[in-house]
Amino acid sequence: MSAQQYDPNKLGWGAALVTCVFTAALGFGAWTIHKNTYRHPRDPMAQQVYYERDQAKHAAGGDHGAAADHGGGGDHAPAAAPAGEKH
Repeated sequence: MSAQQYDPNKLGWGAALVTCVFTAALGFGAWTIHKNTYRHPRDPMAQQVYYERDQAKHAAGGDHGAAADHGGGGDHAPAAAPAGEKH
């Protein structure tokens, strides 16, 4: 047997420390990336960027923003309004 006495309380602390430090570093990295890149949905610059991008996409690909008629009928004509409704 070995001359050193077995103590289970002293095993694995190095691996636990490395794991905790690595986890903290990953969390800090994720927070830093989020802080530098997040744009709130009501941020005017975010809306401008998305508006310009969407306009360029629609200009290049044709009119994809037109309302589609999902009301049945094969002739693709707008569905007639019910008799009691006014527009």
